[in-house]
Amino acid sequence: MDHYDLLARPDWKAQFVFIVTPYVEAQFFKRLVKDLKPKLLTVVIDDGCRPEDVSMLKAAAKKHTAVRVALGGATGLVHAKIFYVEWETPGGKRAHSFIYGSGNATRQAFHGGINAELMCKARITSTNHKPILDWIRAAHDAVSRSDDADVTVEAARDVWLADGVSVRLPPIKVKAATAKASNFDLWLQRGLLGATYRPDANFLRVQINLLKELPPGTLEQTIQQVGFETLRTKRLSIPYLEGAEGIDEGSDGSSKWRGRYFAQTQLGDWCSAECYRSRGQIFQKGGHEAREHLLLRLKAMQNALAREQTRDRYLARIESLWAALGEEAGHYLSATSSGVNLGLYATTFDQRVEHDLSLSANEEFRQRFIDGLEIIDVPRFRVDAAAWNSFVESFARQLQQESLKRKSVSLIYHRVASALYELVDNPFDDPDSLVKTLRKHWNTEISGADGERTTVGGYIDSYHEVG
Repeated sequence: MDHYDLLARPDWKAQFVFIVTPYVEAQFFKRLVKDLKPKLLTVVIDDGCRPEDVSMLKAAAKKHTAVRVALGGATGLVHAKIFYVEWETPGGKRAHSFIYGSGNATRQAFHGGINAELMCKARITSTNHKPILDWIRAAHDAVSRSDDADVTVEAARDVWLADGVSVRLPPIKVKAATAKASNFDLWLQRGLLGATYRPDANFLRVQINLLKELPPGTLEQTIQQVGFETLRTKRLSIPYLEGAEGIDEGSDGSSKWRGRYFAQTQLGDWCSAECYRSRGQIFQKGGHEAREHLLLRLKAMQNALAREQTRDRYLARIESLWAALGEEAGHYLSATSSGVNLGLYATTFDQRVEHDLSLSANEEFRQRFIDGLEIIDVPRFRVDAAAWNSFVESFARQLQQESLKRKSVSLIYHRVASALYELVDNPFDDPDSLVKTLRKHWNTEISGADGERTTVGGYIDSYHEVG
């Protein structure tokens, strides 16, 4: 059973929906707007969110629903999960639903059968729950005023909800959804991590289960000469498309863009969100043209004739393997009274191709496979101070190492150096001091690349614009 019923009153009309959440997801909001049709939907999302999250929320607006979005700031995360609905009853009166718990504003939380969530729903009234309604109205008003300046919403501490039940609503700083990262840590949090993408080892390959395990030695060498790879288990593997061999091998061809636009951290190579939006199209591992061509050839196997031709070539390899194994063949490969069981291996082939066709239809998989690169969000773990500071220090250590090179190609390093040498002496001597300096001076005004006035943070964030 899902949890959308917590947000539903079929006999009432939703006038206003207000949500505070650290994480958002498109399907939840599509369902919410479709089911409730509120006149106004206001969302405050943690300021570590992606610009794409904000765009997704604004796109949820419909003819009957206006959408407002703002960012919520805190020392760590704005981790509250608050759902408020203001209703018009059939009698024309105003009613209020207040839902809270562990669930984010996501399909994973509300669909049911995915996350295990603890949720609570309360009907509140203006007479008995004024402090709760005052906090919600203050937060909503802050969203309206956030385009002009950041607005602080004070905490509502230990306010009465029911006999024996009180709630604590957090203090948050509400800022415009278009706001740039207001501090060094938030800039790192909004960044992205890049790593070599390694698809399923079985992709574009057929696996053959042997009847018994191969002994090492001559027999194994014979099988490899036919073109099959011998695995440690009772299994052989062979690519069914020419060129699929070694797709993860060789130079990644990324040294230039990786060295220029990324900084190494303990979690992987980091780049800023602005850099990825501006330069992401060049972030591709060498051989991406060949990988794209492989996917085109795979797609062609939706055609029955192309599939049959490739299957026949594969079955010919099976027959060659049967012949190479000689008298031992029946001990390892499935057989019929007339020889090798080609029907079984043809079925295995078709199952593998269908699986790969389904996988390659996923746009996210296609992009990662072609680029040879997996780009993920920096995990939101700022609430874990020790872990976060360790990550930040690893970023600073990399900049320190860049400062020791005779000729660093890192654009991040050069921007940081140019910004900080105006303010402090020897900023790269100690990673801990470098972090403190960046935190202290992130919003300090300096001269930009063209002499314009900007901030340290704004100047560093535009590092990708060089060259």
